[in-house]
Amino acid sequence: MTLSTAKHRRSRAAHKGDTATMMLTSLMDIFIVLVLYLLVNQSSGIVLETPDHVVLPDSGVDTLPRQSVLIVLSEQEVRIQGQPVVAMSEVLTSNEQEIAPIRQAIDRIKADAQNDPARAGLRTEVTIVADRGVRFSLLNKVMRSCADAGYGKISFAVNQK
Repeated sequence: MTLSTAKHRRSRAAHKGDTATMMLTSLMDIFIVLVLYLLVNQSSGIVLETPDHVVLPDSGVDTLPRQSVLIVLSEQEVRIQGQPVVAMSEVLTSNEQEIAPIRQAIDRIKADAQNDPARAGLRTEVTIVADRGVRFSLLNKVMRSCADAGYGKISFAVNQK
C-alpha cells in the first residue's frame, strides 16, 4: 500500500460522517412570502351584513361582493349605507317611477366619493339588499332611481348555496 492510497483512505473515512446540509434561510423566506400572499388574497371579499328582518333569496352565484353603495329594502323603510332614507309606505303609495329621496341620497354619496380613489366602487356600483317578498314594482323604482343617478352596475345580495 502506498502512502498516497493510505492518505486517500483516511481522508475518505474522515469525511464519511459528513452529510449534505440545507440552507433553511431561503426556504423560510419562501414560506413567509407564501403565507403573506395567501393572507392578503383570502380576505378580498366584502362581507354584507343583512338585517335580521330581511330574508335574502337563494342563488348559485359564485362572484364575491365588491365595494358599492348598499341599499337595504325592508318592510318598514329604505336604508342607504345604514341611514334611513324614506319610509316604505311612502314609496309604495307613490306613483312616480323614480324615488326622489333615494336619488338624492346616492347623488350625495357619489359626490362625496368623487375625490377618493379608495372609494371608487361607491361612484359606480349599487348593491340592493331586499327581502325576497319585495314586489318587483318597488325594485324597479329603486333600480330606476339608481340608473338615473348614473349607477350602471346594480347587484342584488343573495344567499350563496
